[in-house]
Amino acid sequence: MKFKAVTLDDALGDIMRRLLRSGTRINAGRGRAREFTCVLVELSDPTARFSRTEGRGVLISLIGETLWYLAGSDRLKHIEHYIPKYRTFIKASPRAVRAPGAYGPRLFGGGEQSQMAKLLVTLKQKLGSSDTRQAVAQIFDRSDLKPGNGDVPCTTTLQFLPRRGKLHLAATMRSNDVYRGFPGDVFAFTFIQELVARTLDLEVGTYSHFVGSLHLYDTDEAKARDYLNEGFQTPISMPSMPQGDPWSSVMWLLEAEQAIRCGVPEPASAGIDPYWLDLARLLKIKVLHDMRDVRHLVQVKNEMVSPVYNAFIRGRQVALQRRLLESQPDLPGILLSTNKTRTL
Repeated sequence: MKFKAVTLDDALGDIMRRLLRSGTRINAGRGRAREFTCVLVELSDPTARFSRTEGRGVLISLIGETLWYLAGSDRLKHIEHYIPKYRTFIKASPRAVRAPGAYGPRLFGGGEQSQMAKLLVTLKQKLGSSDTRQAVAQIFDRSDLKPGNGDVPCTTTLQFLPRRGKLHLAATMRSNDVYRGFPGDVFAFTFIQELVARTLDLEVGTYSHFVGSLHLYDTDEAKARDYLNEGFQTPISMPSMPQGDPWSSVMWLLEAEQAIRCGVPEPASAGIDPYWLDLARLLKIKVLHDMRDVRHLVQVKNEMVSPVYNAFIRGRQVALQRRLLESQPDLPGILLSTNKTRTL
């Protein structure tokens, strides 16, 4: 079965409609679900990688999870800052410190000896001389099959294919939950695809997502229908990543992320492109929202350069203002008039 789409929202809508209509019923380890097997999802615009709907518009948690990967981290405390229920999802004990199935150490752990570092060397060596088929990063490992493991990676491999001036990416999944896991995987992998494309001075090509079991759990059916009832979403892409080698900027962003998350002084930002500064500002907005600090949230919002994120930031701002008004009804002039609220 094949799904072709331009954006993530296009793909989500098509897959959910067809799963709800004709998906095969299965009893999975995490509950009953509707399933399609042996599915290919192809996105022609991998930079349109986040959903614009209220139900799936979880932009900041997607950025946070992606940076968790890029940092080579498996620390649960790190990812729980963005996804509080992560520990429960992987069935980790309250005392657990690390996520055994974390993608970060498998892809980016080890610095210059990491899989991705070696993969980039292979791509650079072969670029222009041959259309390599060897640029494959492995995530799933046979050791993941040990009994009782609640954190088995869903992703098996990522294959990078430079062809005719473009970098295509093929992700292969053993299993994918279309409502919860699929949007996060698409966001992270297409972000990495763009990073590698910039490193090689190539354009971003197509993104192909192969899944052995693509499913929708019964517990998420009502949410999936709500998502579909929101109707057509105007396509919007993330700003293009700046030209040139991105890795010094990535390192700056990882340092900034840690500082923002831990509440310590941020690294100097002189010379950092607005693209990366905006991503750091989004992470800061999450912290300010959690702290219920409207004043500084608005200040950071006004510093944003790209208008792409406006709806998400405004949604977070208005949601916070409403919450404060509910708890402090005499607080003047804090509620903005709006009909809908988005969550990040």
